[in-house]
Amino acid sequence: MNKHNIILIVSDQHRSDFMGCAGKKVVETPNLDKMAAEGIHFTNHYCNSPLCVPSRMSMMTGRHPHHTGVFGNEDCLPSDMPTFAHALALGGYETILCGRMHFVGPDQRHGFQRRLVGDITPSYAGGPKTNYGPLAGTTDSDFISIKLAGPGNSPVMNYDETVTSASEQFLLERAHSPGSRPFFLTIGLYGPHNPYTCSHKQYERAVRAMELHDKTIPVDPEPHPWIEETLKSSGLDKITDQQMKNARANYIGLVNHLDQYIGRILKASQALGEDTLIIYVSDHGDMAGDHGLFWKRCFYEASVKVPMIWYPAVSKNGLFNIKKGMKIDVPTSLVDLAPTLISLSGSSELPNLDGRDLLQLIHKNEISKIWTERPVFSELIIPSKSPTRMIRYKEYKLIYYHGYSSPQLFNVVDDPDEKYDLSRSTSHQDIKEELLCILLKEWNVEEILRKREKKLDDLKYMKLWGNKVGMGRLDLWNEDYTLNQAR
Repeated sequence: MNKHNIILIVSDQHRSDFMGCAGKKVVETPNLDKMAAEGIHFTNHYCNSPLCVPSRMSMMTGRHPHHTGVFGNEDCLPSDMPTFAHALALGGYETILCGRMHFVGPDQRHGFQRRLVGDITPSYAGGPKTNYGPLAGTTDSDFISIKLAGPGNSPVMNYDETVTSASEQFLLERAHSPGSRPFFLTIGLYGPHNPYTCSHKQYERAVRAMELHDKTIPVDPEPHPWIEETLKSSGLDKITDQQMKNARANYIGLVNHLDQYIGRILKASQALGEDTLIIYVSDHGDMAGDHGLFWKRCFYEASVKVPMIWYPAVSKNGLFNIKKGMKIDVPTSLVDLAPTLISLSGSSELPNLDGRDLLQLIHKNEISKIWTERPVFSELIIPSKSPTRMIRYKEYKLIYYHGYSSPQLFNVVDDPDEKYDLSRSTSHQDIKEELLCILLKEWNVEEILRKREKKLDDLKYMKLWGNKVGMGRLDLWNEDYTLNQAR
């Protein structure tokens, strides 16, 4: 089988609708739009947890969080749990990671054979952090990121510049000296993750675009109690109109920056003389002010729905049977990526997969019930909140809040802004009960909580060790070193 290069670009916190190809005029994304116009756009693609580490580890393993045991940003993926990087390496690929993947613990590879740039977040609990200077604390889901939002520069922008430059250099070297093996290059960017700081130029563009095209979804008149508690505990119930507009404008500007970095990667890939497929995804979205919320950690579409676009960057031998401008509208999710990459590469199948091979969906002339009637799940279990889980099934989405008397139920086809909770509608009780039954069937929340509670003591102890002993910087990106080397 002829094998081709694969470039996987993974951004952080990019909601699926903030692209021109998704109909959003408030952002400028010509490169992502080009990819969608000449490739495949998955329009209903979901993350499996609206939080960085559990989402990414689900993506890499093809397993849901309750099967990986990774629920929070301090959880380590077991090194004996195989990932798509292991599979592609076994299939004959050179596997390279450039930038972010948010691995936690001493294993910073999980199947990647080498890494060109480290991560911007700590490599292990209690380990050294990137110095954000006056923007300290703004990477968290905390109101300080709203207070300090504003145009300028940040380590996030410097980091993404470093990762993009290293990727360009790798692709240029590969174009001049083709390797004996095809490569699988994963490029991890941190934008458009907060701090909500973009360049002055992009901020001014975003403000003008918002005046012409933007409309924020207002806070629900009667928020679900779980959402109402989130608004109060985060301080977002006190946000001013100006703070809202300022933070949202900077998020828009960060999306525009992201698209420019992607454009540079696309351009660099054109020098390759080998068939190359580029896949773009993000780990979760950002509410960006909709429903009065920011960041992620909830199950509204802006938080849990992410972009996925496939683009044949180089197709010299016609290896990619991709119809230009193809749209896949049935719900899919990040756990589908692992089995799909394995199928694309001809590698050995991973065990215990929750996801499905998307090539079966792409190459079928008709979409079968296997896809149209398949439920898609996402879940969130963090110490400060009640466990929650979402199911997307056909046109409906149900959000279950453990310990609360009522879920939320939306028809996201007829009501994409999720303004009308149907959970108390007498005509929707059957679908509500059906979805609750499916959602809870293999999700034993009490057992998950018992295991999670036992693990928290271990995490606390390891964080203490990381603070007092640790392993140094490990794979933490060193901005000062990088900038000095660039000079």
